[in-house]
Amino acid sequence: MKAPQLLVLCAASLLAGCASHINSPAVRSAIEAKRAAFSDPLLARAYRAQPTMRFPATIAVAAADGETGGTLRALSAEGRLDTMKTLPQVANFIMLSSLLYSLEPGSAKPDLVIREAAAKMHADAVLIITTVTQATDGKIVAPLTELSLGLFPNKRYELVSTALAALVDMRTGYVYGALEESRARSGITMAWGSDDVIRHARTKTERDALEKLVAAFPQFWRGVVQHHQ
Repeated sequence: MKAPQLLVLCAASLLAGCASHINSPAVRSAIEAKRAAFSDPLLARAYRAQPTMRFPATIAVAAADGETGGTLRALSAEGRLDTMKTLPQVANFIMLSSLLYSLEPGSAKPDLVIREAAAKMHADAVLIITTVTQATDGKIVAPLTELSLGLFPNKRYELVSTALAALVDMRTGYVYGALEESRARSGITMAWGSDDVIRHARTKTERDALEKLVAAFPQFWRGVVQHHQ
């Protein structure tokens, strides 16, 4: 075989090898498998998010609703959040002002709104907090109402309030962890005026749940530091 023909064949073999590598069924199958592993690009993005928090970290606290925000401000004013500021590897612990973000009802991406506000404060992560309450009520000893003309308590209520929190990376949305704490309260009240009684009991129960969550945060934070420092 002549030398020029040999060079042509070698060049063709090299080009074929490169093309075969790029378009190989194995590589293509691997790419398709990665795509098929998630039914939606948002799931893939969430799964592949990486932690970027630097220690000591600046943590922002944000309420996901107005009522929770009011309770958190009250706890902060009373010094109930001071212990969170002195935790190891915490450079700063700041409350996000409601002037920096506003969550519209039915907002599709509330976490992005809150993370943007945290970015304005140069926070490494944001602790998003909310409270939910389940309430049941109903009349008891019904015949007593007619006999007593409503002078005796005849309506029972039961409340279970849960404070929920998630520590989210400001940059990537990576979730370092979540925690929740619950408080329960029950009682008996008059049928008339019961709404005010239950509303007051709900406010107290939600505050108790938030206080319990704040008390549980130090242990939670130490676990985050241990795994991500």
